[in-house]
Amino acid sequence: MRTYFICPAPPCPNGKLHLGHIGGVYLPADIFVRFQRMAGHRAYYITGSDEHGTYTLETARKLGRSFSEVAEGYVHKILECLRAVQITPDVFVRTSSAIHKGNALAIFRELQAAGYVDVRQGVQLYCEHCDEFAADSLATGRCPACSSPCDSNLCENCGLALQHDTIRDARHVTCGCNLVLRPITQAVFDMPRLAHSLHEAIGESVWPEPIRAKARAWLLREVRGLPMTRHFRHGVEVKQPDSLIGQTLLTWFEGLWCFDTGIREQCARAGLDANAALHDQNTEILFFMGQDNRFYYTLGVAGALLARGYPIPKNHSVQDFYKLKGEKFSTSRDHALWGDEVAGDVGPNVLRYALARVAKPFGTDANDFSLDGLVSAASRIRVWEDALRRCAESARTVESTELSPNFRRFAEDYADAVTALRFWDALDIIDRCFELAGFAHADDWTWNAAQISLFLSLLYPVVPELAMGYGQHYFGGAWRPSLETSAVAAQPKTSVDFPCFSTPIPANFAAEYNKRFGKEQISQS
Repeated sequence: MRTYFICPAPPCPNGKLHLGHIGGVYLPADIFVRFQRMAGHRAYYITGSDEHGTYTLETARKLGRSFSEVAEGYVHKILECLRAVQITPDVFVRTSSAIHKGNALAIFRELQAAGYVDVRQGVQLYCEHCDEFAADSLATGRCPACSSPCDSNLCENCGLALQHDTIRDARHVTCGCNLVLRPITQAVFDMPRLAHSLHEAIGESVWPEPIRAKARAWLLREVRGLPMTRHFRHGVEVKQPDSLIGQTLLTWFEGLWCFDTGIREQCARAGLDANAALHDQNTEILFFMGQDNRFYYTLGVAGALLARGYPIPKNHSVQDFYKLKGEKFSTSRDHALWGDEVAGDVGPNVLRYALARVAKPFGTDANDFSLDGLVSAASRIRVWEDALRRCAESARTVESTELSPNFRRFAEDYADAVTALRFWDALDIIDRCFELAGFAHADDWTWNAAQISLFLSLLYPVVPELAMGYGQHYFGGAWRPSLETSAVAAQPKTSVDFPCFSTPIPANFAAEYNKRFGKEQISQS
């Protein structure tokens, strides 16, 4: 038995979760967790809310509300969006909590004691008009590497982590004035000291090659210390040394490390020693993220794990931004569809399958969500349901044989694809299994228990409600998804006594979509 800590990047509570958030990060993590549990392993879904970001402050200023009030409200809305698509984290860490603040400072002190934190002179952007330092999204400009618009922390276009003194045309978001550089004393994470060992560890990983290549190239050619503290009044305040008192930890360090707080909380619940679990060769941490978090997870977080004596993650799931009408989903521009609202209109099964179908390998830049894709997902699921219902109604003979070699290969290939985070390949295997079984073409049908059970088990991580509904219809309430090669035969009821999980996309939903984003041609499936 293996133990998996599945850690999607924590969302910033400045809005609800849109379909880009869910499809690119939280749904793939849920699919992986469900698969590993189905395979008999321990798998824990651990995430949280990154409550000390400048995006929350921007939203609070726009709404004329307090920072904490906005964060509190959107944390609850984020959890509602997750529940709407049947995602329930095992641990959800509030970074504003005392336990997380204490753990973040403990990690900071641990790295200090190990000699990986330097206190040195640096610079931070400053607004003379507002008489305040600017951080993260409160300062915008152009990336020094690709000239794309960026904030003062990261370029979302090329993924570069930015230094304040390299940003071009820096302006203060609050007032629009030009920003200047002010000298500060700050803590810096000593990445150059780690560069060689981290480069080797990444080389031994199974990270996707584009991700591995980008990380190792930076370590070879551009490695530098990563700032860990800044002047920003919201966050985890540094207690020592005296020269840093009053500063707060940067969110790349403090916010992302909610996974560590969550792992320790989960281990305490399960009666496990967290340090021993993290060192166990049968334990894996996997991070799920969008492309904007790639740099800090693959270098900053991985480096800090290595500096603390822990192994780096064996793999990462990194997705390009999901796009809508050729532009990335955006909360601030209201160029988005919200997870809870769409799930309410089309149902969680259709939405989960449609979003899973959008995912592609990192770097292909082909993660395009469309109304047509949603319609196709609903049609595909309806084909499965029609076949399953017809099988129940027309089956005359029940077989309880072992799976044939071809079907056993489906199970093996599916397991390999999900374990390697190739969710697009896993979905293709489901289609091939459905076709080979001939579920859609049988009239006077011989029901093969193992084939039905396998097909529903392949569906389970993606559309769990549908798989459990039909699995228990065919096999009884004790049925559980499994990739085992045989199943106990049972005679299904001759009629299905629950509604379909797939329904046509509502006309009013399609009309509103076309009104907001432009008319879209729908292919006939």
